[in-house]
Amino acid sequence: MNKSMSRIIVAIIAFVLLYICIVLVGNIIQIADAADRIHLGAGHPVFWVLITVFLISATSPFYLYFKLPKALIPPSEDSGLMFDKYLIQLRKRLSLNTRLNGVPLESKEEIQSAIALLSKESDKVIRETATAVFVSTSIMQSGRLDGLITLFTQARMVWRVACVYQQRPSPRQMFYLYSNVGANALLAESIEEIDLSEIVAPLFVSSITSSIPGMSLIMNSVANGTANAFLTLRVGSITKQYCEALSTPSRSLVRRSATLSAIAIVGDIVKENGSRIVNGSWGMVKGAVDSTVQGAKNVAGKVGDTSVSGAKSVGNTISSTINGVKNIAGKITSK
Repeated sequence: MNKSMSRIIVAIIAFVLLYICIVLVGNIIQIADAADRIHLGAGHPVFWVLITVFLISATSPFYLYFKLPKALIPPSEDSGLMFDKYLIQLRKRLSLNTRLNGVPLESKEEIQSAIALLSKESDKVIRETATAVFVSTSIMQSGRLDGLITLFTQARMVWRVACVYQQRPSPRQMFYLYSNVGANALLAESIEEIDLSEIVAPLFVSSITSSIPGMSLIMNSVANGTANAFLTLRVGSITKQYCEALSTPSRSLVRRSATLSAIAIVGDIVKENGSRIVNGSWGMVKGAVDSTVQGAKNVAGKVGDTSVSGAKSVGNTISSTINGVKNIAGKITSK
């Protein structure tokens, strides 16, 4: 994260904290005034007691945070004194990882081999998360809910990937990781530059299929799920690159590599799970169409039965009228 963005984030956080402090102090003054009205002279002690409690509560999180060990940040160079010091710290951290029990960590090459083992574990976490995002956001038809689900799932995925590499990452380490992952994701090129239709298209074998009523809705659902899965894979790849880097990675290279990796994997996820979603969604659409057609048939049948019954009733009325006329005419003739 560059200095200008860091300054902007710090300024925003400072402004928010200042606003909260002003609001809380104003409330404390109101409470002190109320105490002074209840008992004359009680306002000053109440005010200073509440201010003391507020200051202790406000400064304790910062004290506990900065008391924690600093984040293990890779050096800018891959050689030299700083790099050797970083390798010692990294070796100590990896030795505490239960996933690397019995794995040698003496040389740089052995450390890289151990990180490669952890990389496979993180790939499983990222793929599982992207698959869950694809399925859930393809089924749901709520943009805001999809966005919340994707955001929460991606944040949890970053934590899980960090735990693969660091076992129990500290809050300062997670702040470093979240800030860099978020900055790279927000500064990424627009997703509109990626043609997701090429990934979704194999699920719909012909243009005739897309003309079936309800099929366009299914296509949009799958495309939405594909986009969310792509973004999740991209965030996961960025996280993994920062966790396993032995030197400070280039942001442009990280974004480019994450995009290529996400494109390579998202197609497999769509192929593996897309047909199941299409079949399930098509079953729902087909069931709705069948029920509508059956309802129309039932209505038509009831209308037809009513019409036939009405015609029979009218015919019976006419027949009885004719018979009555015949009887009257017969009586007149007999007289």
